[in-house]
Amino acid sequence: MSPKPRFMRSPSPVGLGRSSFSSIRERDSDLAQTFTSSKISSYSSHNLKHLAHEVAVSDEPSTPTSPLSTPSTAGDVIPSDNNMLLLPSQHGAVEFDLKARENDLAQSFARSLAWLNTGSAMESQVDASSVIDLTDTVMNDVEDVKLTKSKQPFETLPIEIFRMIVDHLILDTPPNGIDRRNVDLMSLLVTSSSVHDKTLEALYRRVIVPHSRNFQKFFTQLEAHAPRGEWVRRLDFSHFSPVSLFATASARAAAKNLTAETLLRCLNMTPNLQEFLVQDYLDGDIDENVIRKLLVGLPRLAALDLCGSSSVQFRNAFAAIAASEGPDSTDSTWPQKLGIQRLSLHKCITLPSAVFEFLLPKLNRLTHLDLAGTRVTDEALMSIPTTARISHLNLAKCSLLTADGVINFLTNHPAVNRDTLVFLSLGCDASTFQLLEVEDVSRLLPILPKTLKSLSLKGSKMNESHLPHLREQAAHLEELALGRGLSLDDVGTIVHIGQAPAEEKVDNGHTPLPHELRYLDLSDMDVENFNLASLLIDGLLLGQKTWPLEVIEVSDPVFKRVAKSNTALHRMGWRQSEIGSRSWLVRGSPRPSVTSGRGRSSLPGSVCTRGTFAMENGSRKWKMGAQSWGMRKIPVAHAKVGGMYGSYMFGRKL
Repeated sequence: MSPKPRFMRSPSPVGLGRSSFSSIRERDSDLAQTFTSSKISSYSSHNLKHLAHEVAVSDEPSTPTSPLSTPSTAGDVIPSDNNMLLLPSQHGAVEFDLKARENDLAQSFARSLAWLNTGSAMESQVDASSVIDLTDTVMNDVEDVKLTKSKQPFETLPIEIFRMIVDHLILDTPPNGIDRRNVDLMSLLVTSSSVHDKTLEALYRRVIVPHSRNFQKFFTQLEAHAPRGEWVRRLDFSHFSPVSLFATASARAAAKNLTAETLLRCLNMTPNLQEFLVQDYLDGDIDENVIRKLLVGLPRLAALDLCGSSSVQFRNAFAAIAASEGPDSTDSTWPQKLGIQRLSLHKCITLPSAVFEFLLPKLNRLTHLDLAGTRVTDEALMSIPTTARISHLNLAKCSLLTADGVINFLTNHPAVNRDTLVFLSLGCDASTFQLLEVEDVSRLLPILPKTLKSLSLKGSKMNESHLPHLREQAAHLEELALGRGLSLDDVGTIVHIGQAPAEEKVDNGHTPLPHELRYLDLSDMDVENFNLASLLIDGLLLGQKTWPLEVIEVSDPVFKRVAKSNTALHRMGWRQSEIGSRSWLVRGSPRPSVTSGRGRSSLPGSVCTRGTFAMENGSRKWKMGAQSWGMRKIPVAHAKVGGMYGSYMFGRKL
């Protein structure tokens, strides 16, 4: 059995995907709502000996181990002082002269070089008689061979097409600490000089930094090879963990691998940076100079994600910048327009309202805005330039907003009322703050655009009068999070085709369209209103008529009660899934009526089949890389879900 080369990927610990420290990531599976969670760093202390030789972006090829030098099992190779090798065979041991074989290979290689170097630079003729004895070989009828310098079609591909191919080889999530990153790209580096140059650029385009030592080595390479900094388009710290290499904050500070100073110097060396992604583990290293550089010093920066940043240093730095443009300030360096198109300040809970009043009026090209859990105000929202075209808006748990202000913004502001809105979250935790009362929901539902694919009204107060509008919204929505006050029977009228009341059909003059819902959030529905008999016996939401509904989010008490009737749930073709603090019921098997005789599903859309499960592929363009349903955080860059962003998206309630 041949030995396994070193450059081959080793199996992942979880079988279907790699994990990263403190992360939740989608599993590489065809099943909906399947995740892996890691609470232990992939770069833990027992792997430090491997980290000593690890590089952030490596341009050195990974070479396989010679089978003669590294046998796969004991006894395959018997070392000998006289360069002789004993190999087993069916006729006994065969003596193999390694030294003679080595000499033969060297002579053959020398003859090949002589053959290639003979003649002009563009072509050469082969004179076989001058190179090798042909006494036992007949070569009389063989014509002379002409060699020309040419490239394979793959080498001549335009750089744009080459990048599209290489994008399928780049890992969006870092592997385990003992594995080499981007192994497939390492193989391309040794293919040819032209492919090497293109591949090296691809390695630097999207840089993932899982720990500070990785950043320090990447930073060192940029200092040694300054032109490579111009290749960098994304700096991704979503997998970053400060505790993976250092036990204490003081030890980390003493190492000075990643500080505000080195981060600023790194940004200065990446002038073409387009996406900068960080999270709360890095907020202590984002000072005023770094923020200023991100806002005005990188003209091509289009995506900025500061998710979860809430440290005192971060708050003071942003507040100082906001104050620098006040009426009493002499600082006139701030432009009136910023190039940022996708901004996430998700759970930046310590930022004062003045920051949003300073920042939002400058975002004239805004398309994605995530302000969940912040202190944004009605006035700051209305200050967004009218030239913005917002498609993704997350205002969940913004306690300083008012219902009148939000409805006025959605009704009258050109940034959101021109049929561009795709994702809208107005969810809240009703136990601490409620944004929308019954009357507010009645005013909101009729003004929502038909372009919406995801709507969250979690925490709002609802009643039966909202059902007609909800049925209309369900005709184009794929995700819907409902508030409090509805019963399970009320929800059933939304997802059952043709189940609308007769008077509603008369009033509208037509039969309601079938729903497009894939995901329903019923986590606000308490156990008393969640009729398990209707759910599991009558199949109110789990039956075949509710297709394409495939994910129902429920509260923890409901989830535990359903777990006691798991057999009935499986009989309906559903299963349970949970991660972090969230729980789902997930459709897990196909309907008999939608499977043809050959076992192929006839459901509309892209359907993935895995064993006895058949589910629609949850990938959507508006999800920007996510496949699961019910994300709480808006992504600002196209990437697979993982790291701390995965936790914020799918592991937390709001």
